[in-house]
Amino acid sequence: MPKCVFKSLTGYSCSGCGMQRFLHAMMHGRFIEAIHYNYLLVVFLPYITLFGIEFLVLTGETQKRWKRVLEGKEMTMFMFVLVVSWTIIRNILGI
Repeated sequence: MPKCVFKSLTGYSCSGCGMQRFLHAMMHGRFIEAIHYNYLLVVFLPYITLFGIEFLVLTGETQKRWKRVLEGKEMTMFMFVLVVSWTIIRNILGI
């Protein structure tokens, strides 16, 4: 598995550290174990699922409304703040 560049350079965990182990555990049905690898992905999986629904299932005006919400400035800023906050918190707490 490739090493995290951010962690290799700084010694700190980034918000995505543990993602490969998370996905591996999820694919093998070990959900509780997966959550312990990266808590942030528990928040991001529903968000990514909504993107998939918007792209693959919805059409017309409904798709445009979902797209405005999912890709809007407010949601983008919220996700950015969430990722930066998680990076700081996980390094302070040693998670």
